[in-house]
Amino acid sequence: MNNETGVQTALALLSGGLEKHIAKVLAPHLGGDLEWTDILQELDQMKGKAPKLYSRTDIQCQLRAITERLGNLGYPFDSGDPNRMMSTYGNELRIVRNRWAHNDQFTSFEAMRAVDTVFILLTHIGDTEGAGRAAAERAALVLGLIDEPAVEKMPDGQDGPESTEPENLPEEAPDVPGEPVRRFARRRTEFEPWDVVVTGSVETLDNLPKKVAKESVRATIEEIVDSEGPIHRDRLTKLVGYTYGLGKVHEARAKKILSQINASACFVDQDHFVWPGDTDPADWKIHRRSPIGTTRKFLEISPHEIANAATDILRAGALNEEDLRRRTLAVFGRKKSTQALTTHFGKGLSSAIKSCKIHPGAQPATFETVS
Repeated sequence: MNNETGVQTALALLSGGLEKHIAKVLAPHLGGDLEWTDILQELDQMKGKAPKLYSRTDIQCQLRAITERLGNLGYPFDSGDPNRMMSTYGNELRIVRNRWAHNDQFTSFEAMRAVDTVFILLTHIGDTEGAGRAAAERAALVLGLIDEPAVEKMPDGQDGPESTEPENLPEEAPDVPGEPVRRFARRRTEFEPWDVVVTGSVETLDNLPKKVAKESVRATIEEIVDSEGPIHRDRLTKLVGYTYGLGKVHEARAKKILSQINASACFVDQDHFVWPGDTDPADWKIHRRSPIGTTRKFLEISPHEIANAATDILRAGALNEEDLRRRTLAVFGRKKSTQALTTHFGKGLSSAIKSCKIHPGAQPATFETVS
């Protein structure tokens, strides 16, 4: 058995276990008229993604379900688990699945780790039969395991922006003219940073641009962007570096990582934000409120997202630019403004006006939403 076959078998075992587990956890929230894949479809529509096939037996859909915020449901698969085992290990396997889907090659160490992670998740959800078969796959891979050093170094603390409890904002309007009523997805949600799990060693980054290294880094980029996108390229390079054991990403390494974006299924806009390749920024409707302690910097928030937040705030009534800026900054965890933040807010305001989401109000120097 080669490494790729071992990974494929492990993912198939996980898919069989997750199909039943996901249906059981989400059944109380769906009623009798929906499939759990309808939640993913609704979320993707809010993110401006093109329609695609959603299947209960598709491991890609299953891994999304256990790792992403499911709208109003939050993270039901991590309920009662402070370690968030399902989403943490699920994110690691999203990268594995991405690489497998692209026919990438796996080292014996990488394959062994993937099977181990599948074993852990199957055990966690109580699928003893699947876990036993995963253990057998793991035993078969042990003989071919390559003794490769793994750097288990987690990132140092990040110097994110000042975070405060955002001031009370008006409740999101239950309906917006021209938009369908949605049961799960909302325009306003919480920002959830990518859970960093060290899945490789610095050697992978050292080996860029060799084929195997490129395949691994590209898959990591795509999964991080799919989770956090639109994400500023500077933040993206840091998260990729952390995934391969770096505590700090220097400029030379950042350039190597950035060079792989063009080879991935992502694209970079004029403001240096990286988007999933199947997303249309013009149709991306959400903004993600930043809770206390979030390390995402305001300058690393896309003008599209700032525009969406400002538009949502104005649904409660017209505001002048200063008040609109203050309340928008509060949504993203900022209490005080600086010239740099004011300038960046201006980009978001310009984006909202250009896209006809807001326009000058009836009163001088005010703005309001487009009805």
